[in-house]
Amino acid sequence: MKRARTAILLCAAALAGCVLGPDYQRPERPAPAAWEHPTGADNSVPGDWWTLFGDAELGQHIEATLAANQDLAGALARYDQSRALLGIARADEFPQVSLDPVVQRARTSGRTANTFPHLETTLYAVPVDVAYEVDLWGRVRRSVEAARADVETGADSIAALRLSLAAATASTYFSLRTADRDIDVLGRTVSLREDALQLADRRAHAGVVGDLDVLRARADLAQTRADLAEAHRRRDNLESALAVLEARDAPDFHVAPKPWTPTVPEIPAGVPSTLLTRRPDVAADERSLAAASARIGIARTAFFPSVQLTASAGLASDSTGDLTARDSRLWSLGPQVHLPIFEGGRNQANLEAAQAAYRGAYARWRQDGIGAFRDVQDALSDGAWLREQGVALGATVEAATSAAKVSRSRYDRGLAGYFEVVDSERQALASQRAAIQNDQQRLLAAISLVKALGGGWKEGDPVPRQPEASASVSP
Repeated sequence: MKRARTAILLCAAALAGCVLGPDYQRPERPAPAAWEHPTGADNSVPGDWWTLFGDAELGQHIEATLAANQDLAGALARYDQSRALLGIARADEFPQVSLDPVVQRARTSGRTANTFPHLETTLYAVPVDVAYEVDLWGRVRRSVEAARADVETGADSIAALRLSLAAATASTYFSLRTADRDIDVLGRTVSLREDALQLADRRAHAGVVGDLDVLRARADLAQTRADLAEAHRRRDNLESALAVLEARDAPDFHVAPKPWTPTVPEIPAGVPSTLLTRRPDVAADERSLAAASARIGIARTAFFPSVQLTASAGLASDSTGDLTARDSRLWSLGPQVHLPIFEGGRNQANLEAAQAAYRGAYARWRQDGIGAFRDVQDALSDGAWLREQGVALGATVEAATSAAKVSRSRYDRGLAGYFEVVDSERQALASQRAAIQNDQQRLLAAISLVKALGGGWKEGDPVPRQPEASASVSP
């Protein structure tokens, strides 16, 4: 008998070592040899990358976004949920023990066939129940593996969301400051147009010029005022967008205009072979792939028998005085075996669904990797060509401004018509606004490059919490 029990235990231990399903291996992917328009092989983009732009106010807005944004709060809640689900999966690794005390008073009916009519009984019972699933095929271990990968997916997804929110905040802030610069240029141009209209009006009354010059000056002033109104509208919308990012009510949120000169930093792109290990969104895809692999193993275990070890022991008596007596003891012990004989194709369908989910996760990981390389290359190309465009626009601004001054001087001396003045001043204003837009595009390209490179994220970084996340919020 003793040998039989020993043999059973050894068989159970051997079976418990079986784990069905594929053992996950992180897939490898070849990378391009080099970038076009490279910006350096150093990979050291700091986690607080926004400090590279040299604007303290930008840092304040990004910190406010990361502290209060509700999309991020929701992602943190889902991460906490995945951690709790991991705890649920781990609970199956241990026996489940419960205490179920019973006090029961019963009476039989006198109108039914029974040996003891009108019998009244009282039962006091204190049973302890124990149940444990023998993990013969690794269902529990694969469940824990999948749940752990889900937690890691959540952590990487939070990092990706934080990077996206920080980039969106920086882009919105820089666009707002660009609108400030545009408003400043247009405001000064409106003043010049008003002076020009007054001058044209006086000269028309003096008979020096015709009414056509006055009409052109009036039209030019009206168009500039329209452009100024559009710039104000755009700024108001950007201010509201920034308020939403920081979880603020738009009517109560204001960013004061200020003189501002943009600083476009040089962002090191590093080498392509390290990119996928620096992108939290790609890392999240890879962890989702690991979870999908583990769930194939879970689906395979459904084809095999499962064994549940159950035991119950306790005390039962019809009176409390005898409850602790030796004869009041009771117990039961025995395995429960489930043999899947006919499931109507359910288990096969579950397995096929798990395999399809893995293929889908793999395709998503592959495609996001392709997109990651494109994101970096596009940002590098944008930065390179926008820098070249900026140099040309700088020369254009200088030449157009000088031409406008010459035209105005010639008009004042009666050597040129007002059409020449209008045309040259329009070109000067257009070139100034184009240069301002180029500065904005270069800033946005730098932000895109930071985001495409992963924003200084490293695998295994802890998940930062929001201040509100530490407080308990219950329905």
